[in-house]
Amino acid sequence: MRTKTLLLTAALTAAGAATSLAQAVYSQNIVGYINLTVQPGFSMIANQLNASPNNKVTSIIAAPPNNTQIYKFDPSTGGFVQNTFVGGTWEGDDLDMTLNPGEGVFIKNSTASNFTITLLGEVALQSSIAIPTGFSVRSSALPIAGKLTDPLPTGLGFPVQSLDNIFAFDRATGGFAQDTFIGGAWEGDHGGEVPLVALGESFFFKAAAGHPNWVQNFSVGQ
Repeated sequence: MRTKTLLLTAALTAAGAATSLAQAVYSQNIVGYINLTVQPGFSMIANQLNASPNNKVTSIIAAPPNNTQIYKFDPSTGGFVQNTFVGGTWEGDDLDMTLNPGEGVFIKNSTASNFTITLLGEVALQSSIAIPTGFSVRSSALPIAGKLTDPLPTGLGFPVQSLDNIFAFDRATGGFAQDTFIGGAWEGDHGGEVPLVALGESFFFKAAAGHPNWVQNFSVGQ
């Protein structure tokens, strides 16, 4: 999945300005869009902007190609909830399914060609993503790419603990690349490198009990 973005445009207004340069007031709302290019077959994607009025899949992916499928992992059951776009409408297990910043889903492009999803919305300036015990699917709540456990703003600021496992989907093989944090370092399929997470990408994660939330804070100029 290739991702293209034009993001982080601060809204500028003038409040009682005597001139065009006087008393400028900058809004804290940061809005933008992300174009996700979805290749044929399965990918793991994320929505990293808060859409209006909500982040329901039926709203943010309103008109994909026919037979597009979405699979959302349910940590409480260890299974998936599935929706399919058929005949111009979504059908399936949960038509209220959300794709909020910090979450992720599998998407299946059932065609032979790429298609593009355009995500519109605001950046979550403050987020706290719960990391449940066991498996979950997670993503950065901020619309940035980076090394998972490196600090913001160059990394994603994930609070890693010993024996944490990340599983990144590999479209080429249909399997997962696994890395484990042990002894203060990463070991696994990426040769000890800190796992790199792309913009618009989600991943499986396995955590021990009592894992801290993934807190990310963004400020204008970061």
